Amino acid sequence: MHMITPELDTYTRAEAAQRLGLSTATLKRYAATGRGPAFARTGDKRGRVIYTAADLAAWLESRKQVPRASAAR
Repeated sequence: MHMITPELDTYTRAEAAQRLGLSTATLKRYAATGRGPAFARTGDKRGRVIYTAADLAAWLESRKQVPRASAAR
């Protein structure tokens, strides 16, 4: 039986964008500017882009913000 661990679960750019609540175009732009989650390419420079579940989780974790107390109180 072959078991895939969560660290090795992979997603296409479209699947990753959907999981993150982003458009595919936004995720592609984030990748081009270095603002998005880490990704890998299958094959050469034109290969398919894939994201791991672990990299998506790490990127989300890095973007966490702590809410500030409301100044209106």
